[in-house]
Amino acid sequence: MLSVALVLAVALPPAAARAPVAASHTNEVRADLGMLAPRDFSIQSRPRGVRWLRFDTIVVNVGAADFRAYGHQDPADATDKFAVVQQTWSGTVWVDHPTDAVMSYSGDGHDHWHVEEFQHWTIQNENAQVLSSGAKTGFCFWDNYRYGSAAPVYYHPDMTSACELDADGTVPMGLSVGWGDEYPSTIAYQYIDITGLPNGKYKVTLVADPHNHFTEAIESNNLSWAWINITRKGVTVLSTGSGV
Repeated sequence: MLSVALVLAVALPPAAARAPVAASHTNEVRADLGMLAPRDFSIQSRPRGVRWLRFDTIVVNVGAADFRAYGHQDPADATDKFAVVQQTWSGTVWVDHPTDAVMSYSGDGHDHWHVEEFQHWTIQNENAQVLSSGAKTGFCFWDNYRYGSAAPVYYHPDMTSACELDADGTVPMGLSVGWGDEYPSTIAYQYIDITGLPNGKYKVTLVADPHNHFTEAIESNNLSWAWINITRKGVTVLSTGSGV
């Protein structure tokens, strides 16, 4: 799948100015988000008996076109949040698709913009009962994890103002074909609170774009998981799975 995607991606022009274009789904070449299995698990002990389960998450674009979006101030919205527009490749031009997603600034110690609820994480017991959810809800996505692409980084704060306010008043973000966005286990809010959970076997599940704000080629590969065993000595990964 990646080899076909990369051939198509070479034919696409570089990002252009974000002038609104009438939305159309005809002949679209679509991006496709996938969620790699969580990794680098550890338990962080906090004051007053609090325990955090930390891990890496990686969203990748395995589609045939770049995944690109931009935030902008909605004149009808008096809050400090930005509306989000996704752009898809029609075969000749990039087409704007307004979404229900929103961007907010900072909020987790990082001085840039984030798409809210771009990922969702849960931990379940062996009876499939959800016991806790992830702390982090805002994500800035740009090319920082190579996933099959031979092309250089494109979506990056230094080159495209990714996750920053651009000169035209918008906030661009994106993932090139064959690239991903990794959030290391050490980053702020990259954990699930497991305070009070007894040692034992649990399933950690990750979902990209859980509210289906964005148009993709395939929706079924947005989920990944890991079965883990928590002991007094730490975490052991028993098995993992992913839709990509």
